[in-house]
Amino acid sequence: MNTDNRPLRTTILFGMLCGLLLIPTRMIFGTTFFWPILFPLLLFSALCAYAFLLAGWGGRPRRSVLFPLFLLLLFLFTPGSNAAFILLALGLLSWIRSGICFRNGYIRSLGVELALCIGGAALVAYFNPHSAFAWGLGIWLFFLIQSLYFTFLAAEEDGAEWPVIDPFDQARMRAESILKI
Repeated sequence: MNTDNRPLRTTILFGMLCGLLLIPTRMIFGTTFFWPILFPLLLFSALCAYAFLLAGWGGRPRRSVLFPLFLLLLFLFTPGSNAAFILLALGLLSWIRSGICFRNGYIRSLGVELALCIGGAALVAYFNPHSAFAWGLGIWLFFLIQSLYFTFLAAEEDGAEWPVIDPFDQARMRAESILKI
């Protein structure tokens, strides 16, 4: 498992990238008839990419996240509101992260997932983004909140603590293992 803050940093950078990609897309297609289907498609694409990142960090095969993503894909093409799609996407994000990739204590995971997913979405909704830049910042804010997951629970995967090893100690251990051969 990762002994550094790679999932935390990558989640923040990934959220910034998603927000930055949403800005030109919203500016170009925001007033066209493509936007009502394009917006959930962009969210679905971001969730797919993030799910594959989570599977890699959790040491799970990437195919393990395909079933929840397929369920969301089926719902993507049904007529309905964006709010229902977003709530389903939040639920599936929680399932992918806490149920498939990082299996922690059920009660604690449920509390953290509710706080992060519903709290992050509520913050974005509270700021009520209407412009392309506001939506970009809202997406980044959501991923900033999601990055807190790795602060709260990821270090306790399967009940084992991740060892915090200094890079110099890692190099020393590698050198010792080479010399022992």
